[in-house]
Amino acid sequence: MVARIGDPMTQLTSRRTMPAAALPDVLIPREDPLLQESATLDPSTFALGHGPFESYRRSVQWRAIGEDDSLVEVVEQFDYRLAAPFWRILLALPVRRALRRGSLEHAPWWAPPDRFDAATTRTVSLLAVAAIITGYLGAVIGQTATFATDEFSASDRSQGILLAAVRIGTIITVVVMTAADRRGRRRLLVLSLLAGCGLTILGAVSTGLTMLGATQAGARGFATSITLLAGIMAAEVAPRSSRAYLASILTLAAGLGAGIPVWFLFLAGLDLRGWRLLYLIAVAFVPVSLWIGRHLEETPRFRAHVSGNDAGATPAPIEGSEDHRLARGSTVRRNRLIAAAAVAYFALLFLAPASQFRNEFLRDERGFSAAGVSLFVVITNTPQGLGVAMAGKLADRHGRKPVAAFTMGVGALCTVLTYTLTGAAMWVVAVLAGIIAAGVAPALGVYGAELFGTGGRGRANGIVALVAVLGSATGLIAVGDLSDRLGSFGSAFAIMAIGPALVVAIVLLVYPESANRELEELNPP
Repeated sequence: MVARIGDPMTQLTSRRTMPAAALPDVLIPREDPLLQESATLDPSTFALGHGPFESYRRSVQWRAIGEDDSLVEVVEQFDYRLAAPFWRILLALPVRRALRRGSLEHAPWWAPPDRFDAATTRTVSLLAVAAIITGYLGAVIGQTATFATDEFSASDRSQGILLAAVRIGTIITVVVMTAADRRGRRRLLVLSLLAGCGLTILGAVSTGLTMLGATQAGARGFATSITLLAGIMAAEVAPRSSRAYLASILTLAAGLGAGIPVWFLFLAGLDLRGWRLLYLIAVAFVPVSLWIGRHLEETPRFRAHVSGNDAGATPAPIEGSEDHRLARGSTVRRNRLIAAAAVAYFALLFLAPASQFRNEFLRDERGFSAAGVSLFVVITNTPQGLGVAMAGKLADRHGRKPVAAFTMGVGALCTVLTYTLTGAAMWVVAVLAGIIAAGVAPALGVYGAELFGTGGRGRANGIVALVAVLGSATGLIAVGDLSDRLGSFGSAFAIMAIGPALVVAIVLLVYPESANRELEELNPP
């Protein structure tokens, strides 16, 4: 049984003066993109019908004012508890403003396209915390590799091999994701969180690149599992018009986590072994992972899957028949798997080295110090949240394909220019590259859940992740070698831009448009 998260109730009082003729509008149940109220026996009190609250009540009092009683002073008392553990502080002000405004014609800019219920809000909130952890786990090796190779007196080629070798851990991802289709998403997510943190902590005591690579290979495998499982769980609880929105939320949370080693990167410049301190940050995430495990629930779609109640699965087919396997969602469509794997391979062929070699490029070709690298990363990465948020909304509203093609193609072009230009132009283009390319994650990432049925969703994503690792490993080795041969990272990335071009072609020509369609509609039995 999953424990319920309990926090004190929030109380809000709203006073406003309005024409007496408008009073009846206040004395009816509210229904808008944020909240649906239900009537009670007391005509001046309203309870929660549907919305992102664990509990909710609105009471209304009023009195006539003015000489002709044409105006009334209305006092609304709200008592509520948001179903958003950890994020309540961040959401407190916008939710208070939305409640004060009364019924909304349109969803606030920060809200999802669909109205969420308490269970969905709680699940997404916990998954976003998990995304912070996986962002940190995935970024720490990339931020520290150049300092570790300095301590161990290794070459650029050795660093490229190290960064490629840690991707071998994705074999763990395939095992975890396959098990998630049988044992459940929640259980494997918590296991991955704890294992990833434990292996990252071990990285702090590495005696050489081999040990560092081994611990980070395992940590990276579990980190990838966390990313995929969180994405799948979010898609399985999301309303049909909000899946890309939730992908953008998880991407933003992962970006926040990826920023943690950047914030503390100055520690690497204090001593030759200072980079090891960044790995010890994982100690703080162990109790957080246990907290997630206590409160996170399994998705209703997976529970329906294991009980044989998937949409479209009635009457129940004969056990063991082909119809039964299809109805259970365990058969993965081969053409979709091939397309998704190809997109992952060619995307990571470019994106992985573009991210991992940035610090090396800044230090070696532009002469940045550790503090200078940290400043550059913070300044150029911070606006990426804008691109993620915009891409998520646009992908839900106008479709995944045009958004994915634009962000991948234009983002890659700006990235190549970043590695080519110098001075102020490099900084400006790097900011643009970050904003545009950041939109790839919600526009393309949501396809991981949408292209496959419930019973095969984990296994398919594990296979795609393994192929993606091959792409990233190929890209890391190729860019490391090309930069040595050609004398610059800019020339190397100009050649590797063939990867994003192929991704754009596959998405536009092969991928289905999945926006505003239920998962069961995309994957009929």
